[in-house]
Amino acid sequence: MKLLLLFVVLPVALCVDPEVLIQDTRPPTKRTPGGVNQIVINKSEDAYLTCVVHNKDADTKVEWRYWSPKFSFTISTGQDSKDPFHYQVDQPSAISWRLKIQNVEVWANARYFCQVLIGDKKYAKDERTLRVVDPPKILDLLTDSDMTIEEGTLFSLRCNATGEPFPKVKWERLAGGLLPSGGAEHADFTMNMGVATPSHRGAYKCTAENEAGKDTRIVAVRIVFKPRVEQRHRVVSQAVGYRTDLECTAAGYPIPEESQFIWTKLGKPVTGGNYKVIYIQGASDRVFTKLTIYNVQLSDYGLYSCMASNIKGDSTPAQIELKQSNSPTPDSTGQIRSGAGVLSVSLTTIFTLLLVCLLQRM
Repeated sequence: MKLLLLFVVLPVALCVDPEVLIQDTRPPTKRTPGGVNQIVINKSEDAYLTCVVHNKDADTKVEWRYWSPKFSFTISTGQDSKDPFHYQVDQPSAISWRLKIQNVEVWANARYFCQVLIGDKKYAKDERTLRVVDPPKILDLLTDSDMTIEEGTLFSLRCNATGEPFPKVKWERLAGGLLPSGGAEHADFTMNMGVATPSHRGAYKCTAENEAGKDTRIVAVRIVFKPRVEQRHRVVSQAVGYRTDLECTAAGYPIPEESQFIWTKLGKPVTGGNYKVIYIQGASDRVFTKLTIYNVQLSDYGLYSCMASNIKGDSTPAQIELKQSNSPTPDSTGQIRSGAGVLSVSLTTIFTLLLVCLLQRM
């Protein structure tokens, strides 16, 4: 009876199928919400998959296979790699076979099977899905750089990038300004800007992004246009004998130079020792100019014009009327200053003197 039992159990034991498990991978395996055992790896890195096989027949070979929707092939049998340039297989232990996928590129996106034949076209196997990612890189030759556009010209901004998965590209304006479309962002490789106007000048940022990272490019846009001049105050009042300031700002590109600003009164340039013109260049193609009249006389009252020019032409004059007042008013610095230098007192000083007088009477 015992002998009979031995003959029954022994064949069963000998017929135990091999157990195939991919137990160690670099990068680590992560299970997706869809139940796929996935390895995510950066482009140009090496991937390692270690397969452990228990209960394998000594004569049976362990195979690694590549499978994608387009084609499949055997990578190796035992340690014999069919393509040593891309794949190498070693055996860290008697029951483990380690596959090294070298310098991965997009071609390595596939399912990888470790398998052992157990019957007619029947295998014990385990698998991992390899997904190669590559941070975006903006392409210089297919992306616009800083540009200068004539006012009235149709233009667009281009930004092209590579990456795996293919990156999403968006445009935005630095400092949070609105784009020509009216929104804060434009999700496309090309952004049509329409007809160039001075409002288009500024810096625009292109961002290409995927799960592996992002790349950015800033494009500065300059619009060539004749100057636009604005006055700070249309009417300025001051009493006879006191100092006053008339101020204008101008925007234009090329930026008007100091010699291209003209202050006139009744069509004639303002000149003389009683006048001083200050020119300050600021940001965003803007400049500031100030005409100071040190000692206002009756002949100084009237209509003044500020005008700027560049290679595109002359601006429309901005007009400022200087009117006579019964009492002195502060200049642009907040001080009341007489032309003769008798009175040079700030409003803060006047307030302080009044406060001291009140305290002395208490």
